[in-house]
Amino acid sequence: MIRKEVQIGDCRLILGDCLEVLPFVGGIDAVITDPPFSSGARTDAGKSARGGMLRGAKWQEDWFTHDNMATHGFLTLMRLLARAILEQCEIGARAHWFIDWRMYPNLYGALESCGWIVKNLIVWDKQHFGMGANYRNQHELIIYAEKGGADFPTHATGNVIRCARVEGENHPTEKPVDLIWQIISASTVQGETIFDPFMGSGTTGVAAARLGRKFVGVEINENFFEVACERIRKAYAQPDFFVERAPEPKQEALGL
Repeated sequence: MIRKEVQIGDCRLILGDCLEVLPFVGGIDAVITDPPFSSGARTDAGKSARGGMLRGAKWQEDWFTHDNMATHGFLTLMRLLARAILEQCEIGARAHWFIDWRMYPNLYGALESCGWIVKNLIVWDKQHFGMGANYRNQHELIIYAEKGGADFPTHATGNVIRCARVEGENHPTEKPVDLIWQIISASTVQGETIFDPFMGSGTTGVAAARLGRKFVGVEINENFFEVACERIRKAYAQPDFFVERAPEPKQEALGL
């Protein structure tokens, strides 16, 4: 059920459960999303006990839902969601799913089992390590998949993207606008619709607005939803040069 809906420019922002909202969303050309990894503990029992990947006092009172699921819960949610999104996507749709090294095989299997064609694995190099007890984590993974055969806009982008992480002032797992800007620039064209079922604080919407793409975002947490609305309003009001980023990849001529 849609609890609230806000239209800001070409961005349609929906407060609600993504599985309940998806029947009211269609014409999706691309998906960029950062689902809850459910990797906050080394064992399934530990996930339930810890209540998710708590990252300091700032977020303990407002952590996002579903991050403490056991593996079977994660698989169920991802397969249901991936299938529902697939049905609302145009043929040739491109999808990017953020994930970590622990849950990567599970998400890969869930996507393939419901019809997505996994085509590549992107590594986000954060340029500085974070949490960890031995080799400390400096990267996240992004599974790239397609619905049918996609006409990818460029062949000038590598599958390692180097972009400094942000401190997470708006969301505990906030992604840099520059990172999403690079993904959108490489994989979509003007006027296409990008969908994010786990919108969080709206980073994908901010990048989409600044690049002239349409955006549909769904968020279940009302506090994060309001943050996303405010950030996207500011994105439309600010000049594009406020975003620090690499140049947009050059488009290659077909047959050359």
